[in-house]
Amino acid sequence: MSAMRHWLRITPAQWRMAVEVSGPVHRTPDGYLGDQEPPWTVEDCMIAPGAFTAPGMTSPQTSEATDDVATLYAPPGARIRHRDTVTIPQPHPLAGTWAVEADPEPWPLGLAVPLTRR
Repeated sequence: MSAMRHWLRITPAQWRMAVEVSGPVHRTPDGYLGDQEPPWTVEDCMIAPGAFTAPGMTSPQTSEATDDVATLYAPPGARIRHRDTVTIPQPHPLAGTWAVEADPEPWPLGLAVPLTRR
């Protein structure tokens, strides 16, 4: 059985959702804001509250601000990168805009994506 079919079989449909992802805004060599590509949708994701290990990124010394942390579990091959912005739709309890804190890590059923919002 493929990892994707297994992922869909073991997670209840009400736990899976589509999230909107947009890339980070970059500055041109002249210092102007560059063009940002339009947002895209990643289907069949699951989000869970709690920490994801991103060494040095989420330590108390890094920021004085209170952080919310979560992990987005995305299907294999999902296009999500470090510094992207992920929007989780209502009525999910963790709905809102999140930042991808570090490079997504592969796991047997897809990608584990560390998210944070300040």
